[in-house]
Amino acid sequence: MYINHKVIFKDNAGSSEDHFFCTLCEFTLTSYQDFAYAREWNGICNECYLTFIESRKKEWKEGWRPDKETLETHIYNRKCQLTPEEKK
Repeated sequence: MYINHKVIFKDNAGSSEDHFFCTLCEFTLTSYQDFAYAREWNGICNECYLTFIESRKKEWKEGWRPDKETLETHIYNRKCQLTPEEKK
């Protein structure tokens, strides 16, 4: 019986970037949909996709982004919806 002691390391770092936080609201990605949209829309969670991108896909691809005040309001509203366990 022959045992091959050669170890091969495969570097997948350059293939795609993994996101664990939304690039807009900075909330953690928790659901399958969050990760699916993060792959497709460069780090955007499901909630931000539904709020900002879904109705403005063409504008988003052309570079439109929500202004700072709108984004801060969105983040504040999401924080208000958290349960006490999630706020820890």
